Amino acid sequence: MKWTRNREMHLPEISKDFKKLAVILLASAVLAFGAERLIALIFYSGDVFFWGRYAAAFVILELTALFVCYREIVARKVEIAVLVVLLSIGTLYATVIPASTGISWDDEWHYYYPMLLSHLLSPSITEAELYYMNNFTDTSLEERKGYDRESRKELYQEVDDAYRPEEEALIDRTWPRYRLWCYIPAAFGLWLGRLLSLPYHMTFMLGRWCNLLFYAILVFLALRKLKSGKMLAAVIALLPFNIFMAASYSYDPWITAWLLYGLCSFFGELQQPDQRMTWREWACILFAFFMGVGPKLLYIPLVLLILFLPKEKFVSQKQRRIMILAVALLLIFVSINLIFSYVVSSGGIVQDNRGGDEVDAGGQIAYIFSHPWTYTKILLKFLAEYISVKSACMYAAYLHYFTNLQPALFAPLIVVTLIVVTFTDKEECDTRISVFPRIAALALSFAVLCLLATSMYVAFTEVGNDEILGCQYRYIAPIMFPALYALGSGKLPALYILKGRKYLSWIRREYYNGLILAVCAFVSMHAVWAYAITPY
Repeated sequence: MKWTRNREMHLPEISKDFKKLAVILLASAVLAFGAERLIALIFYSGDVFFWGRYAAAFVILELTALFVCYREIVARKVEIAVLVVLLSIGTLYATVIPASTGISWDDEWHYYYPMLLSHLLSPSITEAELYYMNNFTDTSLEERKGYDRESRKELYQEVDDAYRPEEEALIDRTWPRYRLWCYIPAAFGLWLGRLLSLPYHMTFMLGRWCNLLFYAILVFLALRKLKSGKMLAAVIALLPFNIFMAASYSYDPWITAWLLYGLCSFFGELQQPDQRMTWREWACILFAFFMGVGPKLLYIPLVLLILFLPKEKFVSQKQRRIMILAVALLLIFVSINLIFSYVVSSGGIVQDNRGGDEVDAGGQIAYIFSHPWTYTKILLKFLAEYISVKSACMYAAYLHYFTNLQPALFAPLIVVTLIVVTFTDKEECDTRISVFPRIAALALSFAVLCLLATSMYVAFTEVGNDEILGCQYRYIAPIMFPALYALGSGKLPALYILKGRKYLSWIRREYYNGLILAVCAFVSMHAVWAYAITPY
């Protein structure tokens, strides 16, 4: 009876919210058409209707209206607001940026694997599907084909004409091994597009969008695990770089989202030390790390953070021992997988020939062991620049070929926002986290950076070089949350004034959260507007 009364009480409110949401979306769709025509008249001499301008206008109107009309959700359920921003702007990226490879890092290969996985049951691959693997240079810096409307129309027509499933171009398949699970969301999108008989350029977009959808859902679930620090996690998830990669063919969003879920769960448990963990809760943390490190096994040191959960968090000593054993087994499994992938399966230590003819992985390892102090100085010098504030624009808003190998114009704004949120998004529960997990988070994050940099020194850099080459800024994204969360402290009042045991805020949460989310949305929106819409 109680359930019935609650149900009857909440149904009218839910119905009202859905009606309001429908009105907002419908009004935004209508007004966006007028906005697109007005922009075309003022800035483009009455240009014909352009889908890109319309979509951007719709997203701006929709997000503005939702932030204003649902201020309570922005204040108390920020994970829902983040989900909406991610899906809105990410969908814009997935559909307005040319449906081709040559947009982000090595996306021809990151497209190739989900394409093969999508053919798991029917390995017949057409010329259209192979086109994106072989013609990525047409869209990258050399040609920029597909960015203007005329060449985009030609590109899509060429691809769609080559999409004839009855004419097989290649019979091949790959199986969803541990390191390839990261491609399953995009593979599902490609499979669904074929099932719906979409033109292949739209199927390609659907694959990217499913990658984004998986990232957005996992970020939503991760933020729900935190009692405090949600806005820090939100800003990291909403970095232009992360949205761009999530809406591309890449394994980076898989790593970032899974590790964010595991790390948010870990810190969320530390924020409530009096509450015991269930088997399911610590198993989910371990599972998140297991899934997250699959594509890039060198992130595995982060799983050691689980060992810093206080004994009081466990129901029994037996449960804690089982958890420690599970961590040990995971480390062993990943280590074996790492050795097999990088040494055994390739008949030697893996090296990247793009580094040049002088690359010799075995010789580089010998050099490191024979010159340990020299290499330590090389490593520390590189990392000091790699993670510096000066380089922050590169790992926050560097969108590779899409922005002509330059960070987005307003990248410094998002960097400043990230710094501010690191020290202000704090609550009283943050004071319950002792110094040891914080030090461990910083130390393990640094250890991961050392492993990543050393791997590129071995696999990509010529022997004895005094610089580390090929270590891309995208590798920083998965460790940003633990490192930055550990830097902030609930004992620093910042926007929150400490009075006895209470935190009194002089800025309302809806304004604080709304402003931060608006800045994140603005920087990403400006990037897609400036590089994919305005010039054409």
